[in-house]
Amino acid sequence: MFEQFGNIMEMVKKVQQNVDTVQEGLKQERIEVSSGDVIKITVNGQQEVVAILLNSKYLNADNAALLQDLLLATINNALSKSRDLNQAAMGKLATDLNLPKIPGMF
Repeated sequence: MFEQFGNIMEMVKKVQQNVDTVQEGLKQERIEVSSGDVIKITVNGQQEVVAILLNSKYLNADNAALLQDLLLATINNALSKSRDLNQAAMGKLATDLNLPKIPGMF
């Protein structure tokens, strides 16, 4: 009985190592989303914003509301793409490991 428990613990350890490897890979991934030539947002596969570039020709008080709206839309778009990338990577890992499909797990 204890031998089976040891095997299960080894399997859990292997799954955790694979998850850690995938997560590290996602951290290195870069997704760039832009709103024309005004804004470019870069996020990684873990939904972290890693860069924001603003075209200086649009930086003036007259464009403040437009820039705020574009920033929100562009950041949300980038984060959505990052979540999709993350879900695809974790879903592939679950399939590769023959894990059952449990909603919300990966």
